[in-house]
Amino acid sequence: MSIQVLLDAPQTPARKACIRSIQLASEGRGAEWLELFAENAVVQDPYGPSPFDPSGKGHMGKAAIKKFCADHIRPGAIRFQIRQTAGGGNACVCVGTITTKAPDGKVAWCEVFNLYEVDESGKITLLRSYWDFEAMTKTVF
Repeated sequence: MSIQVLLDAPQTPARKACIRSIQLASEGRGAEWLELFAENAVVQDPYGPSPFDPSGKGHMGKAAIKKFCADHIRPGAIRFQIRQTAGGGNACVCVGTITTKAPDGKVAWCEVFNLYEVDESGKITLLRSYWDFEAMTKTVF
């Protein structure tokens, strides 16, 4: 995991939530990752319709995010390489590459653009992850 660019950037509540989200997801610490989210949060990962979210509307609320977490946040499953970050107000974005490892050992990667928005208490209200599901399936090895 390489998130040094995030660690070196000015620390705002949104960037702190972004950093913690990436760290916990990379470590497979799903219960702690879930605690980063506000009760009414939305996770769109990936943004738009996909096999993870056929409606494309996202996983809305902690119960839905908990199911998403159980399905996707596990030790050794996700690795981030973040190259750029920008932020302002209650939002932060990061751009990089994500590598995933399925339970069967298959690995895939793709480019990713993540948007994090937080509320006044620093809880994530929106995690919108832009990446191409179909393109990722073509990188499986």
